[in-house]
Amino acid sequence: MNELESRARVTFRKQVSDGNYGTEAAEVSLEWDSGIDDVEDTLKNAAALLVEARRLVHDELRKSPAWRVRDAVTPSELPEAGPEPADPEDLPL
Repeated sequence: MNELESRARVTFRKQVSDGNYGTEAAEVSLEWDSGIDDVEDTLKNAAALLVEARRLVHDELRKSPAWRVRDAVTPSELPEAGPEPADPEDLPL
């Protein structure tokens, strides 16, 4: 790598309890060499690498034989939040 090149390196690790006094973990490290000295481009690529690393780790943990591990990394469908009350005193307890 010459002095004008930029490099982005990301690591994403997730460790999840299996609900039976154990854990499962997955980790991915990705690296990208730009070939040019462009900090903005390098930061964008680092962000894209992190998104991909997160996806790869979650995809791997979704294959776990432990249902609690699979459940922990599977997005749930939550209902949309309703409008906030105009008066903060009207919030539910």
